[in-house]
Amino acid sequence: MQAIIESMTKIQAYAAAQQTSEVVVRWEPEVDSTNARLLLEPWHRAGPERADDLSAICLLADHQSAGRGRHRKRWHDEPGACLLMSLLIDRSKAAWPEGLAGFSLACAATVAQRLEIQACLLSAKANSKLWLKWPNDLVRLTQEKGLSKLAGILIETRQHAGQSRLVIGLGVNLLLPQMPSADPQALPADALFSVGDSVAHLLDRDWRMALAKYVSQDLLQCWIDFERHGLAAFTSLIETRDVLRDRRLLVQDEGQEDWFEALGQGIDDRGYLRILSQRSGRLPSLETIHQGSVRLLSR
Repeated sequence: MQAIIESMTKIQAYAAAQQTSEVVVRWEPEVDSTNARLLLEPWHRAGPERADDLSAICLLADHQSAGRGRHRKRWHDEPGACLLMSLLIDRSKAAWPEGLAGFSLACAATVAQRLEIQACLLSAKANSKLWLKWPNDLVRLTQEKGLSKLAGILIETRQHAGQSRLVIGLGVNLLLPQMPSADPQALPADALFSVGDSVAHLLDRDWRMALAKYVSQDLLQCWIDFERHGLAAFTSLIETRDVLRDRRLLVQDEGQEDWFEALGQGIDDRGYLRILSQRSGRLPSLETIHQGSVRLLSR
């Protein structure tokens, strides 16, 4: 009986998403990269009748042969164990809103909310909070493991003939990867569900399609709100999930080899990381980091 209820719930969620979504969702068994594939989509013909139009396409795949993350790092996945999707948003204007660099934080906070909701609907055990790690990762924080990474976001942009294109790539571990990361500097992997949840058989293509539709709609609305109001529309969401705030950090500026200690001070209105640091014996001062890497300092 429980299996029937679970199956009906999944089908109803999928049907509801089909009816309410404004986003076209495609599925392919394998692609090189969902981001790369959508960046190659044909451009719409621009014209006065499209002055404020947005068109959106979501591409979902079971497996990526060349998935990408920040700094050209590879995103490795196991077929069927991840949500691998990208959302293309085409705009009939070329200019970007100010502070576009902070949009990845708005996306991460938005996705965190959706994943928590969907996980709790499927498993009562999947109730631990998802945190945001600047600039674009979703993580968990536990006393035993420290930080562990559950999802990453990669945003890419293009411009063409007075139009602009935004592609939001999302990779989520639904189940824990069997193979550890080859990158010794990477955070340990985490997943939305644990082995003990006994939900692996429910995470089929229909369920992932339904989740992709909900996430796509959320991200489309996230962009609309960001374009109208900027990062200020997401300040409270980000602050409540900022895992680096008021914690001791190790920070590395982009392009530099040295790491230095700092205290996390939140995110500013441009999406930059604020830190309190004391470099080279100077008095503590407030700095902002635009690009770089950051870790929690071991206790």
